[in-house]
Amino acid sequence: MTRSISTGATGARRRLESLFTDRAILCFLTIDHDTLTDPIRVVWDSVDYSYNGYTWTGFPFEITPLSDDENTPRCQLQLQNVDPRIGDSIRQLESAPRLKIEFLESTDFNIVASPRLAVSSPTPTVLYSADKLFLVNVSIDALAITGDIMGWDFGQRVWPGTRARQDLLPGLFR
Repeated sequence: MTRSISTGATGARRRLESLFTDRAILCFLTIDHDTLTDPIRVVWDSVDYSYNGYTWTGFPFEITPLSDDENTPRCQLQLQNVDPRIGDSIRQLESAPRLKIEFLESTDFNIVASPRLAVSSPTPTVLYSADKLFLVNVSIDALAITGDIMGWDFGQRVWPGTRARQDLLPGLFR
């Protein structure tokens, strides 16, 4: 799992963690899976955004920050089930979909355009990014889609991952 916090944005972490800020923080969420024709891209706002060459649908959802302790990173996600296409798409998946979370400031976008366009060149500054996450323990009902977001648990990895066997490394065996 890759997580990064921008060092170029002054006070980015402080703004992300504060209750009150002078700038609105937007959460861009990508849900992807090999069987989906296109990834699901939503932004935590009521209007659509054009960012990174894609259109992000303004959609209400709740997300908690990833844990940052000795355990596997995890958090909660709750999407309102106002569009049945998202719930149906996730319900049909046989394995956990991959997620990417990005936090950006609304000041990097032209708020009078529809969809809202990035005004920073070449792209807006990403304040926080978490990639290679998985959506597990998914529950879908008429009102909401809820689930746990988890990172890769390196403690569960078998060590050593590859053993020196004759069929893999024939030069070592004579």
